[in-house]
Amino acid sequence: MKKLIAILLLTLPVVAAFAGGQDEAKAAKQNLRIAAPPWIFKKFPLEDACNRFEQAHPNVSIERIRADKWGGVTYIPEWQAGKSSFDLFVGGSGSMLAPLILGGWTEPMDSMLTGNMAPDKLVGGFLAAGKYRKGGESYYPVLPFMGEVAIMGVNTNIIKKAGLWAGDKPVPIPGMGTDQFINWFSKMKDFAPVGVHVQIWDREFMQYNYASGIKAMSGTFKASDGKGFDVASDSAKKWLGLLQSLYKKDLAAYTITDAKGYELWKSGAVGSFFAAQGHIMELVSVTKRNEDIAYVSWPGADKNGSIIWTHSVWIPKVVKNKELVKSFIREEVFDKSFGQWSFNLYGKLPIVKAAYGEGITRFKDQMPVLLSVADNSSPIPLYKDLNEYLDILQKYLPEAAFGRMSVDKALSSVQKEIATLDFTDIRAY
Repeated sequence: MKKLIAILLLTLPVVAAFAGGQDEAKAAKQNLRIAAPPWIFKKFPLEDACNRFEQAHPNVSIERIRADKWGGVTYIPEWQAGKSSFDLFVGGSGSMLAPLILGGWTEPMDSMLTGNMAPDKLVGGFLAAGKYRKGGESYYPVLPFMGEVAIMGVNTNIIKKAGLWAGDKPVPIPGMGTDQFINWFSKMKDFAPVGVHVQIWDREFMQYNYASGIKAMSGTFKASDGKGFDVASDSAKKWLGLLQSLYKKDLAAYTITDAKGYELWKSGAVGSFFAAQGHIMELVSVTKRNEDIAYVSWPGADKNGSIIWTHSVWIPKVVKNKELVKSFIREEVFDKSFGQWSFNLYGKLPIVKAAYGEGITRFKDQMPVLLSVADNSSPIPLYKDLNEYLDILQKYLPEAAFGRMSVDKALSSVQKEIATLDFTDIRAY
């Protein structure tokens, strides 16, 4: 009996330790809630990323949340109560996120910009879109993980017939001189029955159309006094004049809806199209041949850039497991394979520079021009009265582009009507 009691006394601590270990293992199990709109789940390998992270971290279980009707401000009431229905959100453009950033509802991400996420390893233009101003300081309340760049695509079959192909790539536009610019496009006229050049002049794309050329020419598209876009310089007047000349000389098939612009481009009978690089790639969905498109930047855009827009990852400030969330961002979202998968299937540009090399399976020869333009590009400022400003621009810029109003009158009218607007910009540069 004494021996039995002794054995029991020896084994009890072992049993207790084992039971305690099981309890600790259960307690260590962590839940990570990741939310994204359905299009992100479709056009990025988010499901695969969640699976990989769970395999690499057996103590982590990830809940996938499809935010069908996402609007950032809809979550503010729960944050005010100290709660959040998700730990990480994957998606959100600058204008969507502005109310959250202004309210200070997101976790600063500056500490993440090291290692594989160091600034020199990321596309500069896209990263810049995540930097905002608060008081006298600047910080990263969100981190862009993908981007689109406004650039011109060309139908290679048409430009080859027009004699604008040499050395296995498009002949660049020789310059922004009127004759240089117009003559380049005019060479395609006999080979592009639907239109030589397409641009979309709706409320969104008109700002990219206008700002991109000025930035390529002068390095900035903003007014010297900070009040909106440049409408007074020689570059501004020259650029809008060139766009008007294209239309007046019957070299442009401008549209006022994006749907019509895509329809014209995908007809295969248009010479060139200025849009997001991802939309330009859609011609290949019709022709099934990658070599049917190529990219051409405005003269100067390789050094001065164009206009970009992004989608970001962000963390509500109230969540508790921030370090776990940041581990997922670093290991999965900012792994080059995440962005490459999306580009190879849907043409979305990665933020990680290494993703522009080995692992790209389509448009490999186009990656250098896309990277050089995107790396030097800038986002549209997030002015306090941006919506009101766009309303004013929409009244005049398309009128000038379609030749219904002189360039001088359009630009002077814009200048007169912005006097009462607040051009405080929450972005930092």
